[in-house]
Amino acid sequence: MSTPAISKTGTADTREKILDAAELLLIEHGFAATSLRAIAAKAEVNLAATHYHFGSKNGLLAAVFHRRIQPLNELRLEALEKLEKSGSPLTVRSILESFFLPFQNPDVISTIPALVGRLHGEPESISKPILEEEFLEVAGRFQEALMKVLPHVDRTDLHWRFHFMIGSMIQILRIQSPMGIDSTPESFSRGIERLVDFCIAGLEQADLGKQHD
Repeated sequence: MSTPAISKTGTADTREKILDAAELLLIEHGFAATSLRAIAAKAEVNLAATHYHFGSKNGLLAAVFHRRIQPLNELRLEALEKLEKSGSPLTVRSILESFFLPFQNPDVISTIPALVGRLHGEPESISKPILEEEFLEVAGRFQEALMKVLPHVDRTDLHWRFHFMIGSMIQILRIQSPMGIDSTPESFSRGIERLVDFCIAGLEQADLGKQHD
């Protein structure tokens, strides 16, 4: 008796079920405490399916993150390209607004804060390769745009300033309002606006001649 062929739709559904289950468990328990067996059980698939689709737990974590970050990065790059083709002069504010634009879309960031927070709690050996895979190209595009409007800033200094900006972004994704202020969609939206102002000040800071090792 021949084995029935697995349809592409069925394969895609299985893959999505595994990703959904992995996302929930990884956010709740972290990478080390989440096994492929637990993910397979949550997804109601056999363990072999997780290996077939993702190869390893690291591969599955990367796929979980990619599924959420890719739409965000696409929106960022589309906004930057539109800005560059508009004919209007580039400014630090307009570039940063393109970078942070996706955070005003609730559908895009529905699970990103928890996912990003969890990933940044993992050891660098796990988190950094995924972050570089997802963000390195996008970060490079935005840094090149910033270099055009910040010619007085040394390239290495700009890389560091951009790095600090990302750290501030991660903080507001993890804890969406300061202590003593309730976290609401409105406070998060206003927080992003304040973050843009904060980052502009840091990025535009003149080089005061301080020597860095």
